[in-house]
Amino acid sequence: MSTMTGESTLTRFTDVQVYAHGLLALSILLLWVTGLPITFHDPFAWLMAIVGYDNVVLVHVAAGALLILTSVFYLVYGLLGMVGGVTTLSNILPGLGDIREAVEHMKYLAGRRGQPASGKYTFLQKAEVWIIVAETTVMIATGVILYAGTLNGASPAPAFLITRDIHAIVAVTMLVGVTFHLFMTHAKEFPLDRSMFTGNVTLGRACEEWEGWVETSVGYFDVSCPEETHATALTTSVIVGMILFGVVWTGIILEYVLSPVPTGGLSVAQDVAPNAMPGGLLGTIYSIGLNIAMLVVFAAIVALAYGFYDRWTVAE
Repeated sequence: MSTMTGESTLTRFTDVQVYAHGLLALSILLLWVTGLPITFHDPFAWLMAIVGYDNVVLVHVAAGALLILTSVFYLVYGLLGMVGGVTTLSNILPGLGDIREAVEHMKYLAGRRGQPASGKYTFLQKAEVWIIVAETTVMIATGVILYAGTLNGASPAPAFLITRDIHAIVAVTMLVGVTFHLFMTHAKEFPLDRSMFTGNVTLGRACEEWEGWVETSVGYFDVSCPEETHATALTTSVIVGMILFGVVWTGIILEYVLSPVPTGGLSVAQDVAPNAMPGGLLGTIYSIGLNIAMLVVFAAIVALAYGFYDRWTVAE
């Protein structure tokens, strides 16, 4: 085979996978942009004033429909791939090898060995995928129930309120998890990891992060795989992310779970959750934290748009 260098590229994602991932990301980001003001009225009154309540709800419902369609596509795509002998789905299925990799990774973090070689997806990436699958399934199921429940004017039943609480808690938990995923992905390729848009990754990066996948895909190559070093920025991001998670997650508990039981007819936001957020300094902290979360989502949408713009302009 011809000699490959660290700048040589490997195809990591097909065009279909790139666009499907983009649609999934867009639907989830739009759900958060609209779901946060629907959930937390006062901190995002500015957004409701600019866009309008009806428009926010309309986009939320449309994004939910897009999420359902994209999820169905992923399911069919994965199953057809397995039937046809394509390894797309089998690459992310957990196995005993992932347990061994996790143990070896713990030894690596303890300084007892070098970084273990990973397949196309590390054990952490596989865990992320299946956690997102579970969270998305819950969000879709509870979202459909909530939307159906708002189509009539009946007073909310306890089952409806429990469903609402589950939907909000899972959505916010997913928001923090995906925020961490975005940072871990793009921090190494600052300011943007283009592999999710181009479908390609350099051999040098692949060698560093997925050495096992490179060996099975390419075979012998003369690129030295450097040991990954621990970055203080990554540790700091985890701490900051957990603080942000605490603010937003406890805000959900206060706004929904511990709020007074609503009375009267239902709408997507109004009258479903009487305001139970604290006032004063604590309320200001919650408001700032929630708006920071919104800025993270806005930044992700801008990055998504730029990534595909860059893909299309480069292709031209």
